[in-house]
Amino acid sequence: MNEKMELLKGVTFEDDGEVHVSPLPQDVLIVWGDHDQIFPLKQAVELKELLGDKARLEVIKNTAHIPQVEDANKFNDIVIKFLAGHSNSLFVN
Repeated sequence: MNEKMELLKGVTFEDDGEVHVSPLPQDVLIVWGDHDQIFPLKQAVELKELLGDKARLEVIKNTAHIPQVEDANKFNDIVIKFLAGHSNSLFVN
């Protein structure tokens, strides 16, 4: 729960209509569809830059706004590899 609160603290919406995101200290996986017309790929790249060096962007080709449904196998492979790289810290109290 604390991690969720920290994430929310890092995202603010200002009067200028822009989203302001603070870099996060933990590793972050961003999965995006290369044909997303709701949030274009350019925004994924910008988000990765805003989140900092620990953010990793994975783009799934030939998918749009819901790559986790449109190519579930590829999405699952990406998430499993990301989590496998963090297996030592997944169950730390």
